[in-house]
Amino acid sequence: MRRVVHEIGNHLAIAVASIEAFRDGLLEPSPEWLEAVLQALREVDALLEELAPEHSSGEPVLAASARPINVCAVVTNEVLAFEASALKHGIAFSVERCMVHDPACVNFDGDPIRIAEIVNNVISNAIRYTPSGGRIDIDCRRSGGALTLSVTDGGPGVRDDEIERIFEAGFRGSASGNTAGSGLGLALVKRFVEEHGGRIDVENVAERGARFTVHLPGTAIDARLAEDGTVSLL
Repeated sequence: MRRVVHEIGNHLAIAVASIEAFRDGLLEPSPEWLEAVLQALREVDALLEELAPEHSSGEPVLAASARPINVCAVVTNEVLAFEASALKHGIAFSVERCMVHDPACVNFDGDPIRIAEIVNNVISNAIRYTPSGGRIDIDCRRSGGALTLSVTDGGPGVRDDEIERIFEAGFRGSASGNTAGSGLGLALVKRFVEEHGGRIDVENVAERGARFTVHLPGTAIDARLAEDGTVSLL
């Protein structure tokens, strides 16, 4: 239940920020922007399905659907969805994204919903900790069959004594202060990344903030999904 509420909040925030940017003239409501809003609302609709009575016994369960996808298109769509929110907070994006038409992006073996949530939560976290006037660097690369996504924020970084706990569900570091958040986002990212056989690292970057780097091998997701096709989530 907590996971579903958390993710619904993320997607609604994207939709609201985009619509407000259209209204205020900060963004032109092009087909690409409108599709980003529609996709956020589609995700809300899918998450609401998990709250239906027939899915309400125990923890929410998301069916696995690992299949060949254009992983760069998934990443690009999530980055686009957050640009309105970045504008609203006075934050600049510097994006080095893998090209969606690059052959290396096609036939990546993964679950598009989970990969979208990985990108969504990491960028949302970066926006939360980057002050107005700051910059977020997003770098997406394919090397062989693997995908590497790094997001560097402009915040205060992560204290050395908190790095080991940063991916614990419910943990909020000392830098969180009065910022909104449940402490679930990075825990979900770690779980989704590990389901794909990957890992996520965090490091502090001099004169910047924290850099979160996701490594996905592009191979079949792990045995927890292979056993019966589903996995219980937070």
